Amino acid sequence: MKRSDEHFKEALKLIPWGTQTNAKRPFPAFDETMPKYIERGKGCRIWDIDGNEYIDFRLALGPITLGYCYDEVDDAVRKQMEKGVLFSMASPIELDLARLINQTIPNAEMVRFMKTGEDANICNIRIARAYTGRDMILTCGYHGYPDWFATEESPKNGVPAFMKEYAKVIPWGNCEIAELLIRQYHERIAAVISIPYDMNEDVSGNFIRHLRKLTKEFGILLVLDEVWTGFRLALGGAQELFNVEADLVGYAKAFANGYPLSAFVGNRQYMEKLNDFKMTTTYAGETLSIAAAIATLTIMKREKVHAHINAMGKRLMSGFNDIAKSLGVEGYAAGLPPAAFLKINTPDQSYNALLEYLWFRELLREGVFVILRWFISYSHKEADIDEALEKAKRALKRALDAASKERGKVTPFYW
Repeated sequence: MKRSDEHFKEALKLIPWGTQTNAKRPFPAFDETMPKYIERGKGCRIWDIDGNEYIDFRLALGPITLGYCYDEVDDAVRKQMEKGVLFSMASPIELDLARLINQTIPNAEMVRFMKTGEDANICNIRIARAYTGRDMILTCGYHGYPDWFATEESPKNGVPAFMKEYAKVIPWGNCEIAELLIRQYHERIAAVISIPYDMNEDVSGNFIRHLRKLTKEFGILLVLDEVWTGFRLALGGAQELFNVEADLVGYAKAFANGYPLSAFVGNRQYMEKLNDFKMTTTYAGETLSIAAAIATLTIMKREKVHAHINAMGKRLMSGFNDIAKSLGVEGYAAGLPPAAFLKINTPDQSYNALLEYLWFRELLREGVFVILRWFISYSHKEADIDEALEKAKRALKRALDAASKERGKVTPFYW
């Protein structure tokens, strides 16, 4: 990792963190095994600047749905590039993508584009507040960096302390606290914004359906943050998977295969509130990302993309169970197939954390790039899953040996 380390030292002189994204900051606990810079990717593989190859299960934090440098998507981008990237008026392909989303998501009666998940989520909050005339929101899960979603660390993070009065936090999955807050503040609440799935063992969808019931009861808008789950868990996202419809929904990541684009969608009566005020950005209609999204969604609708992702995820989960059994590990595969994980389940929680840390450290050494959840793309084939499982077994065996020696020591905090 010599080139990687040297590059990082130089980057720190000019770039806070040495990177642009918090989740892409190097983990000190993995310093000897985690690459700091990725130079290229193809399919489900990535290569760092030192030339090391990895089977990637992180997928750029979620946006890579089909695979890196997916030919049909990149060809569509190159074709659009010949026409232009940004114009003095709207591009006709904006309507093409809006129609495609409308045909894919039942409650996407109207559609607007932005660039990031934060953009989409904050736009939905603005609409909800404008429509209801109320100021307070309840949040559940991570929705990005805007002030409304960052009150817990106020004021050290630059968010005014008074914002805490207007944004209350629901712990994900806690129906009791959700109901308590909604009943207490319902006359002031414009919206409840929540992620629909917390990438944990609860795959029932009961929590989000309960939020839907409560918000309808009190005339509060339900905003779903499908930045990660949308177009990944199913073609219709978590709404389809869990059979729930929100009033407004934010999408990003998965539907443009890595190109920067997000969308906020919803029922016409709410979206038309945009006729009363301005909420806009110059690059929302940038055509290359829109062309990429059209190509990505077209492929998803034409081919059995989600069936494949789920099949590969189930193959991985079955492999986890076999590995755990063969090595005598108290653990099992958990979560949904597109983002499964091995749940290490001994009575000793500190040991579980230690073993998990050591396993991920050794996985990186084996050339398997993964942190916590194993994201699956359309480019992961059976051979890739089987190769990763072979490496995962070797890595876990070494981790078990190391854990037996280090048990009782403080486990490094690595995420």
